[in-house]
Amino acid sequence: MDIPGAPVMTLEDFRMIKEFVAENFGLLLENEKEGYLSAKLLPRLEELRLSTFAEYYAYLKFAPGGAGERLKFISRITNNETYFFREEIQLRVFAEEALPALKEKKLRNDDRTIRIVSAGCSSGEEVYSLAMLVLESGCFAWNWDVKITGVDIDPKVIERAVAGVYSGRAFQSTPGQYQERYFRKCDNGFHVKDSVRAMCSFVQGNLLDLDDIVSESEVDIIFCRNVLIYFNDETVRKIVENFARFLVDGGLLFLGHSESLSRITRRYIPIRFPGAVVYRVRG
Repeated sequence: MDIPGAPVMTLEDFRMIKEFVAENFGLLLENEKEGYLSAKLLPRLEELRLSTFAEYYAYLKFAPGGAGERLKFISRITNNETYFFREEIQLRVFAEEALPALKEKKLRNDDRTIRIVSAGCSSGEEVYSLAMLVLESGCFAWNWDVKITGVDIDPKVIERAVAGVYSGRAFQSTPGQYQERYFRKCDNGFHVKDSVRAMCSFVQGNLLDLDDIVSESEVDIIFCRNVLIYFNDETVRKIVENFARFLVDGGLLFLGHSESLSRITRRYIPIRFPGAVVYRVRG
């Protein structure tokens, strides 16, 4: 429902903003309606004192302050809902299959470094879930250098991830013993303990440009779950082929349960487990 006196998003405004999002972020807004996008962006028009969405589009595209506004823009339109231990079957494969196999491979090569990236990490629940599973596995107890890096385009969710304070729905799938073992109560909810945080870091960045975040052929495992559904096929291909540059030989890519690379690229081999598929990069 339109707010009386508020700017109205025309079909032409909607078309221009959709094209802007696709060109700059690779994101699809095909299923979004003008009303949804209008409601998300109206607060930005008010703060910038702009009268129309056409003016806002021009500000995003051409104004000197457009770069900073683009970060606020993407924060408004993206969906950052997540929680600890989401998609449990995949995480079980990570803990029970991937980690033991990775340890054996590393020991054969006299290498005690583990590098994991969570691409599209949102507010950090996935990164901390992976860290807890690494600790629980007991595979890397002594003299291992384990680093898990979360990357997201939205600076506000990166701030929340770094703060590491959670409550409510974030724990809807968290085993009780994990919450007791790896969190401490604080005024605003529960704070991730240092034993978990020590192996985790967070960076604001674009999935198409990871060069300043990790080095080529350095990453053992990439998680990019429930992110690619927002991109068109060509952008998905660019993202996952870019991931392949950073994965070690035989490195693994975890996608969301509804995401598939079968018609996107041949750079990966699907490895099938009961209830889950993991992709191994071709050597």
